[in-house]
Amino acid sequence: MIKARHKALYVKFFNFYSRWMIRWHFRKVRINGHVQNGSFPILMIGNHFSWWDGFIACYINDAVFRKKFHIMMLEEQLRPRMFLNRAGAYSIRRGSRDALETLKYTAGLLHDPGNLVVLYPQGELESIYGFPVKFEKGIEAIALKSATVYHLVFYSALLDYFSHRKPLLNIYLKEVPANVSLSVEALQSAYNDFLQECFAYQKPE
Repeated sequence: MIKARHKALYVKFFNFYSRWMIRWHFRKVRINGHVQNGSFPILMIGNHFSWWDGFIACYINDAVFRKKFHIMMLEEQLRPRMFLNRAGAYSIRRGSRDALETLKYTAGLLHDPGNLVVLYPQGELESIYGFPVKFEKGIEAIALKSATVYHLVFYSALLDYFSHRKPLLNIYLKEVPANVSLSVEALQSAYNDFLQECFAYQKPE
């Protein structure tokens, strides 16, 4: 696997570029929902729908959490874009023994209260309107391997144009209660419930 190698210059540039790109290409960005931001690591799960996903996750971290950013990518997608590795991206090779090392590495990241880790358990890009979403196996292994307390946060990013040329980007955040089961089935069900709530809030201004 390819581990994250944070370089200050790349991190600063990626944070700046993410903010600039999102503010330029979207008419307005709204972050909805309240989550805690304390001295604990964050595991953030989002909907995987576009090329924008990493930029949106970075934007959320910069706007809300301000932690050391980590994001899991497929190795075949990361290798041609190794500059992302220096901004916090690390790899997974699905269906290989190497994937177990990635899961262990991810769990280790959640031992550090200064870290934020972004995962897309859908595995593949899907339509933003696809419902229900299905999670792949693996996320529960991360939960079991992580011996420390971290906060689990769901996010969804939804776009609508309505009567405007540029789209509105709504970002919804929800802190997942500690008593939610960490099985893949339970997390998938909880995320779909959250996504339904987000769809209901998508209304013209």
